[in-house]
Amino acid sequence: MRAFVVCVTLALLACAAPPPRTGSPADALPPHITRLLETGLRPDWSGDGERLLFLDALVGDVFEVAIATGAVRPWTTHFAHAGFTRARYLANGDLLLCGPPLESDPEDEARRWHTELFHLAASRDRPATPLGEPCFEGPAVSRRSLRIAWNVSDYPDSVVFGRSEIWTGELELDGGAPRLVAKRKVVDRSDFFYLGFLETQDFRPPDDRELIFTAYAWRGGEVMTVDLASGALRNHSRNAGYDEAEGVFPDGGSVVVEREPGTWTAVPRGDIDLWRTKLDGSAESQRLTFFSDFPGYGANNPVVSPDGRFMAFCLREREGPHGNGHGVFLYDFARAAESMRVPSH
Repeated sequence: MRAFVVCVTLALLACAAPPPRTGSPADALPPHITRLLETGLRPDWSGDGERLLFLDALVGDVFEVAIATGAVRPWTTHFAHAGFTRARYLANGDLLLCGPPLESDPEDEARRWHTELFHLAASRDRPATPLGEPCFEGPAVSRRSLRIAWNVSDYPDSVVFGRSEIWTGELELDGGAPRLVAKRKVVDRSDFFYLGFLETQDFRPPDDRELIFTAYAWRGGEVMTVDLASGALRNHSRNAGYDEAEGVFPDGGSVVVEREPGTWTAVPRGDIDLWRTKLDGSAESQRLTFFSDFPGYGANNPVVSPDGRFMAFCLREREGPHGNGHGVFLYDFARAAESMRVPSH
């Protein structure tokens, strides 16, 4: 009798379980997600919310797309360079870039990790100017001033004894070549018993008094903030999976994270989706995308528009290189909320 009950229970569970999804999530988008670009990765919103920067490759050129028309224009094709790995709008409309130095070997796949900061004027009347500071992964920019933050890291060349530091500074653009002033280190591996590797993401709006960053390999990967005046640290993830801080909402109350539950390593396996996590210490999270329900895919590179109405993000291929993105998508928060409402009876 017990065997019969077990068999019936398993049969009912099998019937109730949704069938595995096939194909690409790009071909089965819900109404609140639309595809803006067929190719491109690492988007960043302009201050007015009307345009997005994006890259054409992991180490490539920088382009800009107008949201309303889809028109694309280049930002970096007019001068010689070795490619860029990040591009962010500064508060004055100029760009902060991250990329390998001009003399780097284009055949060296590791050059994406050995990069430096550049400033590119919105006038585009001259090449990007190197700022004399390294740039591991992505820098952070203030929406209120020319204050920036960046990462100094020995990863992946040195792991156990390698440096991992976050610095802040001010861009000075008057009186000649752009330069960074008022530089100071705000957090490093010693704050994590030398276990975590750090990557800055955003100054926390609306007042920029805190910096949002990720501590990789610290309980899998935790979303953190550091108070820039006191140095106080706060953990906003507090879970045993991989969380990477990405786009912050304009009120500073929450952040979109790339999440892969159950992963404790600094580099995720690839079953990544996007979640909204509160920055109040509660660790309360809401899942936003379900791209990893399709075997071989995930979602990444999320950034939230300045008005908080939309999120731009990318399609990730599980077997591709770390950080890969295949097209830019727009997530409409109002339409998503509408679709989740249950009529009252």
